[in-house]
Amino acid sequence: MPTELTRKITEINTELRALGREAVQEIKMMKDGQVIGQVRYGYKPQYVFDAVNNVLQPENWRYEVISKEIFDNQVVAEVQLFIRVKEDEWICKGSQTGQMQIIKGNVGDAYKGSITDAIQKCFSLLSIGSDAYRGLLKEVYNSCETRNPHPAKQGQQPKPKQFVQEKSEPSKKGDTDTELPMIAGIKYQQRNGIAIAVGNAYDKRELLKSAGFKWDKSDKNWFKELTVH
Repeated sequence: MPTELTRKITEINTELRALGREAVQEIKMMKDGQVIGQVRYGYKPQYVFDAVNNVLQPENWRYEVISKEIFDNQVVAEVQLFIRVKEDEWICKGSQTGQMQIIKGNVGDAYKGSITDAIQKCFSLLSIGSDAYRGLLKEVYNSCETRNPHPAKQGQQPKPKQFVQEKSEPSKKGDTDTELPMIAGIKYQQRNGIAIAVGNAYDKRELLKSAGFKWDKSDKNWFKELTVH
């Protein structure tokens, strides 16, 4: 593996660890209201993708769906992940299979979820999110601490929290020049003339791009400048 890529993978893992419990989820299989099998702990996919985008940049990785199968209760997808190591050179560590249960007949969401699961497994082949596979996240999940990835410097006072107005509906005409798009799974926070998309922004990134949103690698969010009348 190229030295520069190894360095970036270390940086991604450092960023994930800095988030603490906030980025960790408990994974368990349920049947008839009872837990079956072993309870596992892993990173939430959105936090992994945000860290990868922040360090590698979105244009330097891509995936291809090799196959998909739709069963009565779940969708299974096989995915290959490609990472750019040079201008015209990409590496692939093989493929992984992801799966997702079909909830209330929603095959589309199950299909997207199976791809997300497969991509995250592909990242593990590069040791991204390796703490999950080394069994180190149970203690993090059970702790009450959520670490700040950008701690204040010594002597620096923390900034006061700003009031944030959250909207799940598009803004009314007259509020801004442009209405915010109504996208399933996306809500908006507006502050200081900026609209920030929150929710399942990774899966909706193409729709957000088409609506004029941009990726902020510093704050790791999709935002759009608004003209307030």
